Amino acid sequence: MSEKVVEIEKAYGELNLELMQEFTDANGISGNEKAATRVMKKWLEGVADEFSYDNLGSLIALKKGSGDGVKLMLAGHIDEIGFVVRHIDDKGFLKIAPVGGWWGHVLLSQALTITTRDGREYMGIVGSKPPHGMPADVRNKVIDVKDMFVDLGVKDKAEIELLGIRPGDMVTPRSDFNVMANPNYLAAKAWDDRIGAIIASEVLLRLKNETHSADVYAVGTVQEEVGLRGAKTATYAVKPDIGIALDVTLANDIPGAEPGSKMGVGVTIAIQDGSHLGHRGFINYLSDLSKELNLDVQYDLLLAGGTDSGEMHKAFDGIINVTLSIPSRYIHSHRALIHRKDVVDTITLIVEFAKRLDRNVLESLRVSNR
Repeated sequence: MSEKVVEIEKAYGELNLELMQEFTDANGISGNEKAATRVMKKWLEGVADEFSYDNLGSLIALKKGSGDGVKLMLAGHIDEIGFVVRHIDDKGFLKIAPVGGWWGHVLLSQALTITTRDGREYMGIVGSKPPHGMPADVRNKVIDVKDMFVDLGVKDKAEIELLGIRPGDMVTPRSDFNVMANPNYLAAKAWDDRIGAIIASEVLLRLKNETHSADVYAVGTVQEEVGLRGAKTATYAVKPDIGIALDVTLANDIPGAEPGSKMGVGVTIAIQDGSHLGHRGFINYLSDLSKELNLDVQYDLLLAGGTDSGEMHKAFDGIINVTLSIPSRYIHSHRALIHRKDVVDTITLIVEFAKRLDRNVLESLRVSNR
């Protein structure tokens, strides 16, 4: 009897890994996204017809259409979670304050990057009191971020000051971009939500030589992790007719997780989250279009948390809006995983929708919920 030969799955679809690495390598917590928006702008030079910013710093890249001004806004928040320096003690240890949601379990002994106001970067290691000799009830608890410190390997506070580090400086996770053993799995920091900004950018890049009626806006929104703030200001800047928020969602295909969205399926359409109910007519349209394009679809319900859709859909007299999600493992940590198929299929769907969107499609979606 011959043995069955098992092969590693081949990489799915075309993706620019250099672009993806540059996006995720950039350090940019909420309120300090400039390095990340510069990466996005660099890749869209020569493709976008116009660049602009709202007053919070969201980058708005416009590729003009040939039609009567229907506006499609693709929003991927470009900020990542991180910290700021809160205090420097006399021995040179840093206390940090979280920017965005952190779980203490994922932090101890991890490396961080401290970025000074003039752009210098230094590595630090997250530390805490050693567990040896602690009572069991203390040792078994999750350590709060406020009780941790960052060790830069210096002698005292004077050396920290020589490095130019001050309270308020940005602190970000420090980790590398990696293609995993199965090349469809990609690991990096900041997939939440650089992958959304990447998808928005890739849509514009793939529309470069295509005819489309609608004006397409790829927006790297800021400050999502602290309250969807950039989505609100960017939506008022763009004034879109229709919007798609692009974000990660929880991948539940791991041991012990409740049933839910899985990595590697394809298109993931959000029915609802804690901030938004998807526009039913738009959900149905994208579902039908996915089937026409032979793209697999799953539906996501996130009972807590929110996305840029939470602010986008409430602007003006209401924006027709859905969220398309990329299932991801281990978000809000140093290293998260995504799957190429989910990214490629989502880009394919949005590119085709952008090519079809015109005044007639818009009006059909407007009346579909009435």
